[in-house]
Amino acid sequence: LNESIRELANNTHVSTATVMRFCKKMGCDGFTELKYRLKENVEVQETKKADVSDQFDDFIEKVKSSDYLDSIQRAANIIRDSDSFAVLGIGIHSDFAKHAACSFCRSGYYCYGIDNTYYPIPELSEGESSVVMIIHEKSQEKTLFSIVNHYKSKKYKIIMIASEDIGVMERLCDHVVYVSEGFVKMGQIISGVPLLYAVERIIEALTK
Repeated sequence: LNESIRELANNTHVSTATVMRFCKKMGCDGFTELKYRLKENVEVQETKKADVSDQFDDFIEKVKSSDYLDSIQRAANIIRDSDSFAVLGIGIHSDFAKHAACSFCRSGYYCYGIDNTYYPIPELSEGESSVVMIIHEKSQEKTLFSIVNHYKSKKYKIIMIASEDIGVMERLCDHVVYVSEGFVKMGQIISGVPLLYAVERIIEALTK
């Protein structure tokens, strides 16, 4: 062990006493504990990287599945058969709703992005069909229940886009697209890739 300390001191151009003081400042009793903690930290970081990789691997496998592709096609069919179309997102998804609406407009499907709960719900004419694509957000679930009920009471069709099981709300929707098997995370960051990819795949299905 003393040889290891001397080797580290030589390579860093400091004294062995400085190495030991550094160990103490890091909260370690000695060089052995410092080595153990460094090794443990490396293993934790490697595990985190593996977890992120596994999550994206699972997402890639999902979007290649027939169930996912059928779900995307069904959403596209509902939109295609409707006379009007809007995307609604509240909370953290308000900006995404507007982005998605712009993407649909660029593809030739006029779409309005709704980013608040105060947007008036127009009455539908006899025989008119309209669909609202709603981005699910767990923290806003109570509000979303109310929004879905209001649109359904006016005969709108509802497509819900979700990253997790939405429970009984699924019964109120005409269709639910589950964009991933739970949230895809990078550390503490929840990736928006699954949502964005689902919108892009629906647009692709609409424009074929």
